[in-house]
Amino acid sequence: MTHDEVLSSPDVDVVYVPLPSGVRNDFIIKALKAGKHVYSEKPHGGTVAELRATINLAAERNLQWMDGTMWYHSSRTKAMEERLFRSDDLGEVRRVSASFTWGGGGLVDRAWVEGGNGRTDPTREPMGMLGDSGHYPISAAAWAFGWRLPERVRATFVKFNSLGAIVECEAVLWFPNGGRAVIDTSCLLPHRSQFEVVCERGVLKVDDLVGGQGRSGNFGAYEGPFVGSSSFVVGDHLGKDDVVQVEPCDHARCLVREFADLVERVKGGGRADPEWSKRALVTHTIMCAVYESAMRGGTDVELVREEASGPTTYVVGEESFDDIPTGAWK
Repeated sequence: MTHDEVLSSPDVDVVYVPLPSGVRNDFIIKALKAGKHVYSEKPHGGTVAELRATINLAAERNLQWMDGTMWYHSSRTKAMEERLFRSDDLGEVRRVSASFTWGGGGLVDRAWVEGGNGRTDPTREPMGMLGDSGHYPISAAAWAFGWRLPERVRATFVKFNSLGAIVECEAVLWFPNGGRAVIDTSCLLPHRSQFEVVCERGVLKVDDLVGGQGRSGNFGAYEGPFVGSSSFVVGDHLGKDDVVQVEPCDHARCLVREFADLVERVKGGGRADPEWSKRALVTHTIMCAVYESAMRGGTDVELVREEASGPTTYVVGEESFDDIPTGAWK
């Protein structure tokens, strides 16, 4: 079937959209206008305003939107949320460090790094590795801080390939009340897929966020069905760590199951769940702000809101913008 045949078919309720983010939004809008629920890959494409308009279209038509961030849906994440948000054991989140790096040590070759893969070809992935793999540490930081936007971001290190694609990036995010996060991504460093959430009275740690395979070196977890994500670490204020075991799961399968259940709810007369659109918009906003900073040589980007649910103004030096990325560095 062609794309148009899929969208016009009355037998199709849902479309999965793994197109490169550089061209994805147009198809998603066509799908929503055709009345299809959308499971979109990440990272998201376009500016913040463009993604917001797409998400709003889904809401107006009561169509379920969800992106492909698998780790949100695992039994481990639900257990961590109980400890972090619904118990006072650890206290308020103060600091997050999160990383997703891979490719170093010869896992990928120079041709791959120099645009031979969609992640390193800016015509297919405009934000390069910041988009493709940086989505995970950004999402971990946003999750830990309760889906609040940071007040300011700064790309502290960025490396480009010869095509202008980001192949390495580190950034600092400053959140309200003294919260801060450090994120990094790279296709030139060893495999690290981890986060640490530092709270007032303890820490929460994961070292296999994206694949769920522990520190086994098993890259098969990224290439097919895999049951894992079976533990996390909780450390106390003295530094004593306890490993918490949870039911292993295939978090990609958990995502699909939850998405299917939400679609069935809508088909039964219920409303689409806006939680997943909210998460997508927050992660994309942070990513766009980091990208703006990276493309401007590490300039601070401030995110200013007069009201918690109001529009965001982006301040770069003496300039203010209603949307990002601006492209003003070109």
